[in-house]
Amino acid sequence: MRKPQALVLTIFSLIFSSCEKDPPLNEPGSNETINEWTMAQMRQYYYWNEKITQKNDYQQAPDLFFKSLLFQDDHYSSILQTLNSDTYGNTLTNTFGFDMVQLQNQSETIQLVTQVVPFSEGDLMGLKRGDSISHINNEPIDHSNLKSLLSKSLLLPAMHLTRNDGKIFHLPSSYISQPVLYTAKLISSSPTVGYMFLSQFDFSGAYSLLEAIQNFKSQRIQELIVDLRYNPGGQVAFAAFCALLLADIKENDIFAKYQGNKNLKNREDSFAAALQRQPDGYSFTADEVLKQGLHLKKIYMLTGPNTASAAEMLINGLKPYVEIIQVGDKTFGKDMASTTIATPEDIRGTERAWHLVPMIYKIYNEVGQGDYSDGIAPSKATNEFAFLPLVPIGDSRDPLIQEVLQTVNVKNILAKGAVNNAGKTNLVLPQYIGSSYQTIPIEVSAQGKSDK
Repeated sequence: MRKPQALVLTIFSLIFSSCEKDPPLNEPGSNETINEWTMAQMRQYYYWNEKITQKNDYQQAPDLFFKSLLFQDDHYSSILQTLNSDTYGNTLTNTFGFDMVQLQNQSETIQLVTQVVPFSEGDLMGLKRGDSISHINNEPIDHSNLKSLLSKSLLLPAMHLTRNDGKIFHLPSSYISQPVLYTAKLISSSPTVGYMFLSQFDFSGAYSLLEAIQNFKSQRIQELIVDLRYNPGGQVAFAAFCALLLADIKENDIFAKYQGNKNLKNREDSFAAALQRQPDGYSFTADEVLKQGLHLKKIYMLTGPNTASAAEMLINGLKPYVEIIQVGDKTFGKDMASTTIATPEDIRGTERAWHLVPMIYKIYNEVGQGDYSDGIAPSKATNEFAFLPLVPIGDSRDPLIQEVLQTVNVKNILAKGAVNNAGKTNLVLPQYIGSSYQTIPIEVSAQGKSDK
């Protein structure tokens, strides 16, 4: 996985700010100059610009001023300041090689490992998907402290996980490249059903995905399961790449329509146009990708609360063209795109640049379907945590995979409700209450945008 271009969010307290000599009022780099510029950008580009109220407190720290402008329903817009590129975008998966969720049953919270990055330190030490974790850095986990414990851990040189059986995993902090494609395999031969797990959307996985698609073609698969349940998004161009490889679409079919405020013209992207924004070093064309694709008219998508951003965009963008059978739980609900606007030199002076990341577009598909801020609901709701412990990724005993296999009438599968009965809880089914997953923003350029 390529590390995103990095900036770190830096929140300065008023006490800290008072220790530094502030530039004079109205001078480049002063709070007043930066905040006046910020207000102008937000009135021009912000999706909820009409909700912005007039502000008189232009002497506030720029980050606090920006946050004061945000609409109450906006949970995604952010502001960052150039300072430490190594600490932006740190997550459990790319720092310690695993991820986890927290569940609640009648009497306690449960912390389950959901992913272990192949060949990471945790993987080599025997950390497994489905392991229950009781302590982080020797502190017991409860329903109120998980996020704070994880946030503190990301700043430490190592993390100590205690499994319920008492085994301690010492995981050093390092940059871990997570494979985009964890696995791609045939999980049924009658009918032929293929399965693939995509951890994120990043072109580092392009050639592995191409190879998997060619193998599926040679095996003449009749059905395909695409597992996106822990996919936080990523590059929109890679989402278009996936669409062209998987679905029976045309390169100039509309992938997404973007709807902004009155200052921004609505725009739309075809699958080919979205693919053209692939990173430097890649030169795929839509017609070439289509020639190598599966051209499926029906795709099974496995989803959950951590399916977000460009992963949701793929599901929604394909709905007008092919049958999407969504199995699992509701998705995260990130139905907006942002842009990044940096303070120009004549505004910031000698101060470090501030980077506004406001939401500017709502995302819709070719027929106008969108507005899924509450998540995209599955057509076949299935609780992946109904039976514990969790089985390995891609295991045919997985409840979501079982649901698909029953739908396509695969012979010799487990009877419904018989998945791993030995581990079935006697209590009410655990309810998902949170996780460590972080969404990856959908970034687009604002047409006609100027940094001045």
